[in-house]
Amino acid sequence: MAVKKILTIPDPILFKKTQKVGKIDEDIENIAKDLMDTVKIAKDPEGAGLAAPQLGVSKRICVVRNFFEDPLNSDDINSDDIILINPKIIQYSAEKEIDWEGCLSVPNVYGLVERARKIKVTAKDIDGGIIKIKAEGFFARTIQHEIDHLDGILFTSKIEGKPIDQEEFDKMMEDQHTL
Repeated sequence: MAVKKILTIPDPILFKKTQKVGKIDEDIENIAKDLMDTVKIAKDPEGAGLAAPQLGVSKRICVVRNFFEDPLNSDDINSDDIILINPKIIQYSAEKEIDWEGCLSVPNVYGLVERARKIKVTAKDIDGGIIKIKAEGFFARTIQHEIDHLDGILFTSKIEGKPIDQEEFDKMMEDQHTL
């Protein structure tokens, strides 16, 4: 459909719980396409997912990106982009991980957030079929982050310690890669 403007804080829609999607009609299909188109062009930082409220739509629909190394070229990173409608986490692992997060709706802010290392999720796909996903690591983090958006929760409310800005984050990442 189209690349849309990503809403940023303090837009009030970002803090509201979304409405469950009933019938998957043309409107929902268009929202899904807008989410896919918009997340694909999000660079610097690259989007790992995007939820409907970030585009101004209060519906329980999001896209999550499962990144993986290209088996033919280890320098290329590809992704499976998955639309989740009415997603629900049905199981969390007891094992937790603390890692850095950022958000396209909260520019220039990064922070350490604790999340379950593994999760199981059910949702509907764009055709109305039930999908079940077992996710771990960064992909599990992405799904949890996007479902939080659908519940009106921003990662900034979960940051442990002090948030940092883009410049500090880039320097930290650069320092880690030079070790």
